[in-house]
Order: sequence, then structure tokens, then C-alpha cells
Amino acid sequence: MARGSLGIEGKVREQGQKEAEVKKNVMSLLAVVLICFLAVIITGKALAAGTWSYYDLTVPPLGATMITNNLQKAYNGLCAVDSRSIGADYDLNVYLELLDNTVVSDKRVINDNTLVRINNWASAGQTVHMTFESGWSDHVHIEAIGYWSPDNP
Repeated sequence: MARGSLGIEGKVREQGQKEAEVKKNVMSLLAVVLICFLAVIITGKALAAGTWSYYDLTVPPLGATMITNNLQKAYNGLCAVDSRSIGADYDLNVYLELLDNTVVSDKRVINDNTLVRINNWASAGQTVHMTFESGWSDHVHIEAIGYWSPDNP
């Protein structure tokens, strides 16, 4: 009888190990599905929000301008500038332009840690850039760091 009971114990132990392995595989699969689901949601929100583009530029003095990279508008409506730092506590004017430098927005003033949303007349599909302008009385080059979007994220 001892031999028969060992065989049953071995089978029970073996079945328990298989069940544990199946449970582990199911949990791993659920974790992968959850990660994929979250990635899709996060990516979808980021795409729906519009595109932020980093800028780090130096604006020449005396009313001169400097432009960002070009981006294509995805939506009609507002554009945005999220200024992180403007050198030496100066102010800069910002506005949106088309590739031919036609101004298509209101001008707004930014400084350190300023988020502005700007009315503009550019249409979805048009390529635009943000223009930064120093004041006529600014006699130094002014560094500007932050993010901008042709849309309203």
C-alpha cells in the first residue's frame, strides 16, 4: 500500500505544480495585456492632445526675432507656448507664422514659467513656426527655453 499512496501523492504534487504554472502563465498574460492597454490609452491621449516641441533659442537684441522648427497644425484653433525660462527675467513677444513669415496669430508676452494659449488663423494642415521677438529696448541676447505647440494640447 505504501507504493500506491506514493504514486497518488506524486500525481497530486505534479498536478499542483501544473496548476501553479498555468496560474503563473495566466498572470503574466494579464500583466502584458494591462501594459498594452495602458500604453494604447497614454499614446492615444498624447496624440489627441497635439504635439509639443522643445525649443532652446537665443533671441537677438533690439526687436529682433528668432523662430522655432516648423510643425504642421493638426487642428484649427489655438496654439500654445509653455515657457520654462527666459534669460535674465526679460519678456519676449511670441506669435505664430506661416512658412512665408505671414503672421497668423495675436502677439502674446511670455516670461519664466508662462503658459499662453494664442488665437490664430492657421488651418489644420498648414505648416507653421513660433516666432520669438525681443523688445526694442532690450540691448542683450535673450535665451528662451520651453515647449510650443501649433495646436492646443
